[in-house]
Amino acid sequence: MKIDPRIQLPGDVPPDRVKSAGKGAAQSQSLANASGVSSAAGEDSVQLSSTHGEVQTLAASLNNVPEVRTSRVQALQQRVQSGQYNPESQQVADAIIKDHSGVNTKA
Repeated sequence: MKIDPRIQLPGDVPPDRVKSAGKGAAQSQSLANASGVSSAAGEDSVQLSSTHGEVQTLAASLNNVPEVRTSRVQALQQRVQSGQYNPESQQVADAIIKDHSGVNTKA
């Protein structure tokens, strides 16, 4: 089998980029300095956004939301016990199918 050097895989770095890596590092350093970012030669820097903190705050808030809406459940329990809750069988069947299959169907 012969390997064609002109074919590149998606993750491969073109050969001309490898040869000019020294120039690229100097150019990227000068671009970083021009944009107000300063770091010593050879050092990497990372700047995190506030999005991570916001996601954590939202996740903590979500943990405080009850999974069962007790006020709604109690209201339905009262209607069932008093005989005022009479759902149509077709609506119940549609809701069961929707819940178990994830499909929104109406017969």
